[in-house]
Amino acid sequence: MTVPRNPAIPPDEVAISLFQAEHQPLLRAILDHSTEGLAVVDAKGRQLYINDVARRILGLGLTDSNPESWSARYGVFYPDTRTPCPSERLPMYRALQGEESPEEDLFVRNASHPEGRHFRAKARPVRDDQGVLLGATLSLRDTHDQRQAEAGQRQTEQRFQLLVESAQEGLWTVDADNRTTYVNRYLVEMLGYTVEEMMDKTLFDFINEEDHVITREYMEERLEGRSAVLKDFRLVRKDGTSIWTLISNTPLHDESGRYIGAMAMVTDITLRREAEEQVRQLNTELERRIAERTAQLEFSNRELEAFAYSVAHDLRAPLRGISTFTLVLLEDYADTLDATGMDYVQRIRASAHRMGELIDCILSLSRVNRIALVETDVNLSELAHSVSDQLQHGQLQRTVHFRIQDGLVDRGDAQLLRLVLENLMGNAWKFTRDRSVAEIEFGARPGEGTGRVYFVRDNGAGFNMDYQQKLFGVFQRLHTQQEFEGHGVGLATVQRVIHRHKGRIWGEGQVGQGATFSFTLHELADAPPASL
Repeated sequence: MTVPRNPAIPPDEVAISLFQAEHQPLLRAILDHSTEGLAVVDAKGRQLYINDVARRILGLGLTDSNPESWSARYGVFYPDTRTPCPSERLPMYRALQGEESPEEDLFVRNASHPEGRHFRAKARPVRDDQGVLLGATLSLRDTHDQRQAEAGQRQTEQRFQLLVESAQEGLWTVDADNRTTYVNRYLVEMLGYTVEEMMDKTLFDFINEEDHVITREYMEERLEGRSAVLKDFRLVRKDGTSIWTLISNTPLHDESGRYIGAMAMVTDITLRREAEEQVRQLNTELERRIAERTAQLEFSNRELEAFAYSVAHDLRAPLRGISTFTLVLLEDYADTLDATGMDYVQRIRASAHRMGELIDCILSLSRVNRIALVETDVNLSELAHSVSDQLQHGQLQRTVHFRIQDGLVDRGDAQLLRLVLENLMGNAWKFTRDRSVAEIEFGARPGEGTGRVYFVRDNGAGFNMDYQQKLFGVFQRLHTQQEFEGHGVGLATVQRVIHRHKGRIWGEGQVGQGATFSFTLHELADAPPASL
């Protein structure tokens, strides 16, 4: 709309006539309801009009209509330095100089906006038909919330960037053509490149050639929207060396679901692989040594068993000769031998008899390792009852109370397990002979895991725990022959049987208070003993 120029009206007052025309109410209504802040000044910068939006943006009161008053009271900062109003740094000043200013970001801080407020402003000069400057218009747009949101977004992005760059794993993104779009600091240091050297290069520039085929397979899965974890995957460093990595990758899609690339987390597992390889080599070497030692041990055992068997059989002939000739001496020359001579002959016969028993024990001990192990379900309770009946039948005059737990069934060789109970219960029978009422118990208690601990307990002579390491040694005895007869082979035989059943055995006792021998089946032999 053009305002006719009246020569009687000074040029700097022509703009005032805008609001004196017949369309003033309509124009004011339009300007008042604008969503942007609007202001009009004359050629001298005096305010002619300012709407409520502009007042709110600038923090002006309703009475602050005089530009001299509000410009003096309210400080404007552009962008950070205090700038008085009017000022040649503000858009309105340049508009009043006849220059149309670009839209600029400004910042105001005053009593209404103590924390300050951001806005954008654009000023335009107003001229009449002859080009005479009448004033200027100023449009304002509140950008404070937007700027705050953008600042928060920048802070979030900065924190995220800091987190990604400080991560101790490599982060790698590629586009749909498998070209690198982002790598973090950790990844470039891992591969020995710079960020610039890796950008826009394809994955195949960094993957070991032997893994290209499997990489293409993973790419097909990625295009189908499936994530994947690549274990023991080789990447190539800038110097040509390979490193082992663990890669977890996931596909990326745009809002329409179209595949646009992928993101991967890369972990360097080279040191772990090297350690695993060392462990594997050590295990291989250890297995080889164990196999060699086992073979040597088996050979030695066979040699020892053969030697024991041979010696035992070779000793029987001279023992029979000794026994025969001493018997002849007793029968044919008894009247020529005095009491001392007869005693010597009796001692010779007793020693020969004991040596024969020891030979039998050696043969029995060697047979334990030679015979094949035939495992079945064995009722240990029934075996214990059978052994107790056998013991009682041999000495009916003794008072012995047997307590045998019923229903104890386990896997094992019935013949060898009977040998175990015969030795353990036989020892209990022997070492309780001085008790007026002997107590012998066979039972089981829960062990570690799902196993059982079997035990034979008595109230007999017991033993000193300081010498328990001798319990299972061959020909090792804790009592003299005069106290209790024996050969020192029974417990050694029991231990071999238990070890063949992958179990363990141990004894606990107290002098004069009895003893308890416990054993397990189908358990590691080197496990610690269970407590009573």
